[in-house]
Order: sequence, then structure tokens, then C-alpha cells
Amino acid sequence: MRNRIFFSALALATACLSQAQTKINITAVQAQDGDHQVQGTDAVIELNHAEGSGNAYILNAGDLVVKLGAKVTTQNVKRSSLKDSAVNLVMDIAMKAGRDKDSKHVEKIFYMDQKRSGTVTQRFNFKQGINMRTITLSFNVAVE
Repeated sequence: MRNRIFFSALALATACLSQAQTKINITAVQAQDGDHQVQGTDAVIELNHAEGSGNAYILNAGDLVVKLGAKVTTQNVKRSSLKDSAVNLVMDIAMKAGRDKDSKHVEKIFYMDQKRSGTVTQRFNFKQGINMRTITLSFNVAVE
């Protein structure tokens, strides 16, 4: 009887610990490449704890590939209750367009009871001879 209770409790604890505590949802991924509108895929990055980092591919169409790395951290400031409750979301966006590569670094800070979501829009410029190829990437991000 004791073994059955012990293994049941162990299975319950393992199931609870294996679930992600924090999720980063990426939705409505779009890229504007000149006159062409390209749709990306929605992604969810699950973190094992309240803080952590993860990666996901959010766009893979033709010669466009976008990889998103996201990291969630919290502040520990004793002098300010506003900053102490802040959640930082740091995103590294790496785009590959044909043979060209570029990356952007984006930070979002959510304070106190502020809604932890927003829209990210970044413009990537690739020089091809005397011509410029401009690609505008936009997506919605939410931290849960």
C-alpha cells in the first residue's frame, strides 16, 4: 500500500514539474518583401521555469528563414516596487534572405499589472549591388 501511494505521489510530482511555467506565444507572423506578403507560422516557446530562454522558427518560405530566440527575466530591485515587479522579454531575431543574413535585438519590459503582450515590427535591409531589398517583419508576442 505504501509503495502504491509513494509511486502515485511521485508520478503526480513529475507531471506537475514537467509542465512549463512560462510560455511565450508568437502569433500573426507576416513578412512584407517588396510587393509580396508572406505568412509565417505561429509558435509557442515553453520555458521550464518562470525565467529562461528558448528558440523557434517563425518563418520559412522560399529564401526567407527567420529564427527567434527569446529570453524572459525578472528584476530584483529593492528600492523600487515598480521595477521589482517588471518582466523583461529579450528577443534576438535572425533573418536569412537568400545568401544575406541580418539580426535584430529587441527588448520589451512589462511593468506591474501591465498586459504582457505587444506587437514587434522590424525592418531588415539587404544591399544587392545598387539595389536595396527591404523586408518588414511583424508579429504579436505574449508572455503567459
